[in-house]
Amino acid sequence: MNTRQRLLAGGVALSIMLTATACGNGDSSSESTPASANGGAAKVKVAYYVDGMLGDKGFFDSAQRGVDKAAKELGMDVKTVEGGTNQADWAAGLESLVASNKYDVIVVGTSNMTDIVRELAPRYPDEKFIYFDDNIGDIPNIYSMLYAQSEGSFLAGAFAALVTESTELAAANPEKTIGFIGGMDIPIINDFKAGYEQGAKYVDPDVKVVSSYVGDFANAPKGKELALAQMNGQQADIVFQVAGGAGLGTLEAGNEAGKYTIGVDSNQNALYPGSVLTSMMKNIDASVFRALELFQQGKLEFGKNEVLGIEEGGVGLAKDDLYASKVPQSIQDRMAEIEAKVASGEIKIDSILN
Repeated sequence: MNTRQRLLAGGVALSIMLTATACGNGDSSSESTPASANGGAAKVKVAYYVDGMLGDKGFFDSAQRGVDKAAKELGMDVKTVEGGTNQADWAAGLESLVASNKYDVIVVGTSNMTDIVRELAPRYPDEKFIYFDDNIGDIPNIYSMLYAQSEGSFLAGAFAALVTESTELAAANPEKTIGFIGGMDIPIINDFKAGYEQGAKYVDPDVKVVSSYVGDFANAPKGKELALAQMNGQQADIVFQVAGGAGLGTLEAGNEAGKYTIGVDSNQNALYPGSVLTSMMKNIDASVFRALELFQQGKLEFGKNEVLGIEEGGVGLAKDDLYASKVPQSIQDRMAEIEAKVASGEIKIDSILN
């Protein structure tokens, strides 16, 4: 990634926040604690616009944890607005927040909102935006951060290949076939897929990857249907879901079919212990909190983009107690070796977004 800027984090990995978030019914507010980290000055007012709905137990909920933490620990006033699943409403929904002139900074993300924000920000030059999960470019009132999902997905692919070849896992069948369920056939999802395929082939060039797309990020029944087709029809014994709320259906399918799955964005291991063996995490919560903290301190560089990979703690696999107890030690050891090689640069991973 020769165009990206690395976080100057002193080698300290981004932490994973465990605070749960409650789903709103379209518009919810999170009040801050009385103590403010800015020396008693007026509280920073933050709006988080969701181009969808909370409750995905992954991507959107992770960003919500970040703004909730900013409310609790930095004394910020935070308001979350859920835009719903109708894409036609998103541009007007976001502009209504921006035009209200009530907020010091707007948090928004996903590749689905990129063109909307690129068009909107220059028309409101005094408004500030923190944008996650895409590279907006050099627009002076936007700070954007992109996650090296190809790196994290490489680990997921290597893990899936080790699982499908395992003789220690009861549900691993003799076929060297692994699955991938994407939300939509768009570049950022295909970057996950590309990394996943590279990781699998690194472990064993003979591993076959079968792929399907839901068509959106909300249709959980369709995500389940596609996963069951891969598991029962194509003999995939482990499937990686990158489909937001729709991917929850994939995880359910794995549990019902007695197969394995890999979660995404947040740690989803606990949803179906022993079936969800690990999750490829984008640490959106930690990165959103970090950006808001820098904004409060007057140190956030607008007009800049950062790319967060394994080395910076922006992406990685969930290695919790369930991972430790459900994944064979031989696979854990091999994954530790592979992750170290990726972080050091010994293993090079291609991204289709470069």
